[in-house]
Amino acid sequence: MKKLLILLAFAFLFLSLTSASSFDERKKYLLDYYSKARPNDQYWGDNDIKTAMGFVLARLETKKDVKYALDMLNRMQEDAPFDMFDCHQNIDAYLRFQSVYTKELKEKVRKRMTSEDYLADGSTENHRLMFKTAGYLTALAFPDWGKADTVMTHCRSVLMDVMDKTVRYGIKEFDSPTYGTFYITCLLSLYDHSKDAEFKKQVQMTLEWHLLNMAPEWLNGYFISSSLREYYFACSPHMMSPYPLLGWLFFGGGPNPVLEQKYENGELIVNNEGFYSVLAAVSSYRVPEIIQHIASDRKKAYVHKESHDMTPFAQLNYPWGFKKYTYINKTYGLASQWDGISLGWSAQMRRWKLVWESDAPASTFFLTHISHYGRSAESLFGATCREQVLQHNGTLLAMYKIESEEPHPYVTGVVPIDAIKQMKEDESGWIFFDGGSVLFAVKFCHPYTWDEDRVFRGVKHKMLRCDQRGTAAVIETCLPDKYQPTGTKTALDLFAEDILKTTKLEYIVTNPEYRQTIYHSLSGDTLKIIYNYGRFVNGEKIDYENWPLYSNPWMEQAVNGRFLNVSHGKESRVYDFRNWNVIDSKEN
Repeated sequence: MKKLLILLAFAFLFLSLTSASSFDERKKYLLDYYSKARPNDQYWGDNDIKTAMGFVLARLETKKDVKYALDMLNRMQEDAPFDMFDCHQNIDAYLRFQSVYTKELKEKVRKRMTSEDYLADGSTENHRLMFKTAGYLTALAFPDWGKADTVMTHCRSVLMDVMDKTVRYGIKEFDSPTYGTFYITCLLSLYDHSKDAEFKKQVQMTLEWHLLNMAPEWLNGYFISSSLREYYFACSPHMMSPYPLLGWLFFGGGPNPVLEQKYENGELIVNNEGFYSVLAAVSSYRVPEIIQHIASDRKKAYVHKESHDMTPFAQLNYPWGFKKYTYINKTYGLASQWDGISLGWSAQMRRWKLVWESDAPASTFFLTHISHYGRSAESLFGATCREQVLQHNGTLLAMYKIESEEPHPYVTGVVPIDAIKQMKEDESGWIFFDGGSVLFAVKFCHPYTWDEDRVFRGVKHKMLRCDQRGTAAVIETCLPDKYQPTGTKTALDLFAEDILKTTKLEYIVTNPEYRQTIYHSLSGDTLKIIYNYGRFVNGEKIDYENWPLYSNPWMEQAVNGRFLNVSHGKESRVYDFRNWNVIDSKEN
């Protein structure tokens, strides 16, 4: 009996370490780590507000090692570089924990924060949001500051305009695994500290709009989406980025994420930047249950549609914006976007990807034509308008027309070796993969080769390549349990047989300016891309002009729509973005 009790105790400990089930448990997991860890001086000093403040907030919130936290804060006011990241976090920490600041430290913060120019916008959308949040909070913290009224009025006005446009037209830097964090943390700071009821209500509704943006693309610890700004394509609970870490904190699912930095030969290989997410753990805000339920309901496969960068006369990707399409199944997701036939800035864009649950640190597959950006060839950053894609459920068709003067005149793809259980190459050109939680297959219309394996974030990948500048490719996916192994044949064998006898891929060039690709899929659907002209499913042209702002089984909102209608089971909620109120109802 004693042995049984010991085993049960160990089992409970193991479960508590591998799957924190409540917000409070996840908050504790995050704060426990960052209240003990220290910034690494090789890459950032502990006086750098931008990267070190998460370590300070965790210590002050848990009341552990407070002296070290205060010492860091003192050095930050004197030595640290100062930009939008720094000013937002610095004033937020002051408002939360000034009761433990010394008189000298309070004066240092005041001097520093009231010396900045809050009329500045920075160079990106997230920069502007951070500057205006910092200005608003600084005016709130020091009402006797000579510029307090002017700065407060200006920043409040800009923030209200930003929020109004966000909830009707989407954002520019959409679904960034890094920068998505700062949209959330700025709103959390405003929610926690503002005393203005009208303003705070608008902040809360915008914050929940952002969370509803993430929830349908959340899958048990994985955030699956195309993105304008993605540094690390392989993101998982084993190798996080800060925005998905926020998703885990708010929604749960999957194992507890690895927070430790990873080094090889003294070089930082994995930097998950989780310190940016600590502010969300110390905030008083709690996610409504209906949003949590949407983020965890994965009983059936579904499609989520979404639009961004649709603000009239202020589009980054004029005149198209971005129209997203994400297919989520029980254990994997395929995400893509339509971005027109020309592109604005796209040096960090990820147009499409397949992501699946795995014990391996990286489980992401994609093809791309690499952008011109300086680090693109090394890190597979960015995308170009030379690739056009069409997705229907778990099938994706891609078409390429790469010009001869391009610095990277080929299509490249990544296959995470440790996440693949079995791979088969067929003489037809199809390549079949078993990822454990997904079966998928890829085929080019022209011959492919394998480049030398490469390592990204410490993980080895096989490198797929097609040097034909005008070509097309298709990706098919399905759950492994669709095929039951029989005799010597595996599920992958049966999947391959089905594809080989059922599907057909055609690439037709009528003249240099008119080319199309047609694919008859495993599901019986026909996908067609006429390059630069149109994209069709089963003969019907896709209407991207009327793409919704949000559409999935639980929510609907039109671009420039007043109402966001949300429902799950017997719960429903309507966000009215004209009157800035929320109507809840629940069936008995």
